[in-house]
Amino acid sequence: MTDFFYYDYVTIEPWTYFLTASEAGLTYVGLKGDESVSPIFSFYPHRMLVRDPKKMAPYIKQLKEYFAGIRKKFDVPIDISEFGTEFQRKVLTVVQNIPYGVTLTYGDVANSLADATSSRSVAHAVALNPVLIFIPDQRVILSDNKIGTYRLGQKEKIRLIELEKKHLHVNS
Repeated sequence: MTDFFYYDYVTIEPWTYFLTASEAGLTYVGLKGDESVSPIFSFYPHRMLVRDPKKMAPYIKQLKEYFAGIRKKFDVPIDISEFGTEFQRKVLTVVQNIPYGVTLTYGDVANSLADATSSRSVAHAVALNPVLIFIPDQRVILSDNKIGTYRLGQKEKIRLIELEKKHLHVNS
């Protein structure tokens, strides 16, 4: 078990993001201000945070490239090995593979998993995603094509979906 995570911040308007990583990869993406309370410690209790801009630089670079519309797939390592249940990690693996600019419903994700009991169980796993944007849970929507909820708010989810649609065929 990792006793500490490296972290750093990056401002990409309108937010200042807070990112953490273990030795194995990215473990969390949230907003500055939430690192001393929930939700990071609700995902990973009893972790010490060590600020290391150099170690976090590849993650920050790729996040900036995503928002600039020049990165459509992340290739930095992601470490959710200590997150949630095995089922929740399976759901996030499916979500991680949703192509840029594509949206799927919670039901679509559930149908791709043999052990999914319902789209609600999938929705719960997606809602708990600790690695926002890198595991693109903004690409998962309701069956009636409504956006649904998002940890950073529904407006941010819409903004991310529209960002991807805008840059979908640029530099492809």
